[in-house]
Parts: sequence; C-alpha cells; structure tokens
Amino acid sequence: MGERSALRFPTILLGLVCLVLGLWAGLLRLGWGLPIPDPSLAEAHGTLMVNGVLATLIGLERAVALGRRSFYSAPAMTAAGSIALAVGLPGSEGIPLLVLGSAVTLAMFLVILRRLPAIHTLALASGAACLVAGNLLWWNGADIPLLIPWWGSFLVLVIAAERLELTRIVRISRQRRAIFVGGLGLDLMGCVLSLESFSLGCVVLALSWAILATWLLIHDVAWMNLSRPGLPRFTAVCLIAGYGWLAAGSLLILGFGGIETNGLVYDAQLHAVFLGFVLSLVFAHAPIILPAVTGRPLPFHPVLYAAPVILNISVAARVLADLKGYYLLREWAGLFNAVAIFLFGLCLLAILLIDGSNLRRALQTGASGFFP
Repeated sequence: MGERSALRFPTILLGLVCLVLGLWAGLLRLGWGLPIPDPSLAEAHGTLMVNGVLATLIGLERAVALGRRSFYSAPAMTAAGSIALAVGLPGSEGIPLLVLGSAVTLAMFLVILRRLPAIHTLALASGAACLVAGNLLWWNGADIPLLIPWWGSFLVLVIAAERLELTRIVRISRQRRAIFVGGLGLDLMGCVLSLESFSLGCVVLALSWAILATWLLIHDVAWMNLSRPGLPRFTAVCLIAGYGWLAAGSLLILGFGGIETNGLVYDAQLHAVFLGFVLSLVFAHAPIILPAVTGRPLPFHPVLYAAPVILNISVAARVLADLKGYYLLREWAGLFNAVAIFLFGLCLLAILLIDGSNLRRALQTGASGFFP
C-alpha cells in the first residue's frame, strides 16, 4: 500500500498543478488581468485541461486498478508534458512526453480489452487511440483546433464506455447495443474524415455524439438512482445534466456546419462539450473514484451540489454570451466556470480531511438547507 501511495500522490500533485495552470490560462484567454508568468501559458490551456488534467486522472485511475508500476508512467508523462508546454519549454520537450504518455494509456486499455473483450472495453481502447492520434498530429505540426475531434472523442468515448459498462445491471437489447456501436463507428469515421475535410468530419462527429448522448439519456442507470438519496442521486443529477450538454454541443456543431476554428462560436461549441458534458461527468464520478485512488473514505455531503449548480448556470451563461456577443457576460461566466471547479475540489478535500459528522456540524447554516 505504501509503495502504491508513493506512486499515486506525486501524480495527483502533478495533475493538480495542471488544473491550476489550466484554469489560470483559461482566465487569461478570457481577458482577466492575471499575472502572466510565461507567454506560453495561455496557449497551453487546451492541453493542460485535456492531457494534463483529464488524461492524467483517467490514466491514474486505470493504473491503480491494474496495479502495474509501469503504467503509472502514463499519467506522469501526460501531466509533465503539459506542464513543460505551459512554462515555455520547447514543443520538442513537451509534446513527445504527451505522445508517450497517451501511448502507455492506450496500452493500459488494450490490456483491459484483452482481459475482457466487450463493446465497452473496445470503446475505451478506441478513445485512448484517439488521444494518441491527436497528440501525434500535434507533434507533426497540426494546429490545436484540428485536434479537437480527436481529443473530444477520447473523452466522449471513454466516458460513454464506462457508462455502458454499468448498463449490465439492466437488460439492453442487441438492437439498442447496435445503436451504441453505430455511434462509436460514426465517431471514429468523423475523426478520420476530419483529416481530409474538417467541416464534414466534424458534422459526422457531431451526429455520433448526438446519438451517444440520446442513447445515454435513455438507457443510463442514472434515472433509476434519482429516487435514491445521497450519492446515487447526486451522481444521477450530474450525469443527466452532462448528457444534456453533450446533446447541446452536438447541435451547436451541426447548426454551424462543423466546428469553427476560432471566435465565439468555437468557444461555445467547445465548452458545451468540454465543460458542460465532461466536467459534469467528472463531478459525478469523482466521489466514487477518489476513495479508490487515495485510499481514504469519502462520505457524501450535500455541499457537493454547489459546484454542479454553479457549473451548469455558468456554462449556460457562457454559451449564451458567445452566441449573442455579450463579452462582459462571457468573462464573468468563464470566471464562475473556474469557481465551480475550484469549489468542487475544495469540498472534496474538506470531506476527505474532516470527519463527516464534524463537517456536517460545521456546515449547518442556512445555506446548507439549500441543497437536496
């Protein structure tokens, strides 16, 4: 246990550094007058959040589950590579680390696929392959917007695969599973098509995301858990909100004939998916995964609802501001996007460090009654 902890916690720390730098970079891009330690920081926002935070956390969770020391190198490299780019080291230093880290992540998912051949493990491996492909394209000189189909598919497919795995407790017909497989195939097709025709590939990709969002909204076990108090209901609320954002992001891409490569529409399309969908799913899964990663129990507390409420309101405000050109609203909405993430992490840390009963007594104020 001590040896595994020695591998986990430095990686968690690297991921937290990426998170802080990623939020900082995002606020700089929105126009907030924060100090700029290096000109590279703002440009590294995307990779800090996708590779440095999300790929690192996903890789760490799988490395812990598989129990192999060598697999801890995956999250360590995706985090270190992202930090290297954020602090201004040349791309020849940071991007190869991202490629290697994502390749080891793919190796982990291939091990899982070999042990348990199934649709959901195939989707996991496909998502990891998309991360590798996106990072390789970047290494070969592709601009960041051209990587969005690949990075987005990594997150959508891995999350959808994990939710598909949980549908085993309910009976899903072969025809309905075939729809999921069709959505998976369209996703990969869209990524490949984007290399030749970016707009066409993005339209196909958005169709696949719309199919997967609809499938998850209909078949996910979240609906069964809405009536259960505590953590099951919290998880269900976050999941359903996230699927709604994935559907909304898909419609934004379809409505504009593809992913815009810059401007406010680009911001709306990306953050509906990468913030609204992905962060909602992170909020849903974190109280379940964190105890396994840290080895510490995490009792549920209703204060956790604060972050998803702020996140969903601020993402909706940001998308509206982008579509209407309300720059001031966009800046403040982006600030509250960061506040939601910071607040969620703070609440998790408080619950981990403070006994649940003491925390409840400490938070027994009028505000605590707001949360269900």
